[in-house]
Amino acid sequence: MMLHHRSSSIQPSPRRKVILSLFVIGFFLGVTFFSHQLENNIDHQLLDTRNNALRSSSSPWSSTHSTIDDANDVKKVSYATSFWAKTPQTKIHPHRREIEAALLANIYNPHIDQVVVFLDGVTSGDDNVEEEFKSSCVHFHQDMAEINRQFLQRIASSNTHGVDPMSKVTCVNVITGQPTYHQMFLNALSNVVTGDIVIMANADMAFDDSISKARSLKEDVLLVLGTRGFSPDAMPVSTRQFYDIIARAENQQLKDSVLDQCKVNPRTWDTWIFHKEAIQGQLQEEHFQRPNNNNEMTSFYMNENGAENAALWAMEQSSNFATTYNACDEIQTWSFHLTFRTHHSQGKSVWSKNGDRVYIPKPWGGTKKRPVFNGVRKDSPPYPPKWCERENGCFFD
Repeated sequence: MMLHHRSSSIQPSPRRKVILSLFVIGFFLGVTFFSHQLENNIDHQLLDTRNNALRSSSSPWSSTHSTIDDANDVKKVSYATSFWAKTPQTKIHPHRREIEAALLANIYNPHIDQVVVFLDGVTSGDDNVEEEFKSSCVHFHQDMAEINRQFLQRIASSNTHGVDPMSKVTCVNVITGQPTYHQMFLNALSNVVTGDIVIMANADMAFDDSISKARSLKEDVLLVLGTRGFSPDAMPVSTRQFYDIIARAENQQLKDSVLDQCKVNPRTWDTWIFHKEAIQGQLQEEHFQRPNNNNEMTSFYMNENGAENAALWAMEQSSNFATTYNACDEIQTWSFHLTFRTHHSQGKSVWSKNGDRVYIPKPWGGTKKRPVFNGVRKDSPPYPPKWCERENGCFFD
């Protein structure tokens, strides 16, 4: 008798089916999640690498500053100046366009990290002034953006790598009018000026590549710079192009004739360069005053005759600089001022101008710190061009 076995399959219960299905779904979801996570990590790494490469190549100053951000001992340089505000109804002075050209030249200068403009005469916060007559840094930025656009239309290449040069600019609204010499130094020492080294100058001064030396200025040295004038032969084309494109059209009749003060008169200057820390908290307002016709001590301004001599005397009373040099042979500044000149006057000055000579009473015309070289007593600071090399130099190697 043959025995027949009845085959029977074990059927899983519905509960086990559900558990099995959930396990399979969870497995596939886990694989999918970790796969996407791996792809994202790879993408982020590639994106970070690409962004770092773009940041290093897109900066208009990357070639010059490729090692600056990595070196803790390399100083940042800020340029600070004063400019007067204008309204849509303001009659434009011919010199204004020259100043705007100089500002743009310094904005594009790769050796200046920040350009700070203290805009005096701002009326944006005055409720008594109608809206169309108001002026502020908003209008200044708009004007400079338009001038920059016109400039870019005229040149073959700007070498900005897509970065807006105006991003270097900081504008500060000033409602109190033109700052005194003392106030300008205080402005340069304010927190809005972020550089370790400050270049403070008249707004019509344009710098060329030689300003790169300012970054290595010694901490105990104060530099002043006499302008090299406006020489079509000596000025670099890269600097002069800003005047020719922006200001020349409105000043076609002007001759390129501004004296090279570095050669003619080393006792006058328009630019100061110093470490902020060297004078922070040391300047005293009473030193930045001079007697008026009533023998009252009053403040003076940057564009008054002989004011730079008085300001240097004040700096020497208030700071601990080892020495002061007129380093116009080392760092060149160019005067974008071919239009007629004006000087600030309050009708109180006893510093009369006799021809081309300005009488400056003591002690503002001199100082007790007279150096001796080879047994010969020299003139008072600032020491003239070529003297930077005679001692220990003005700059770090």
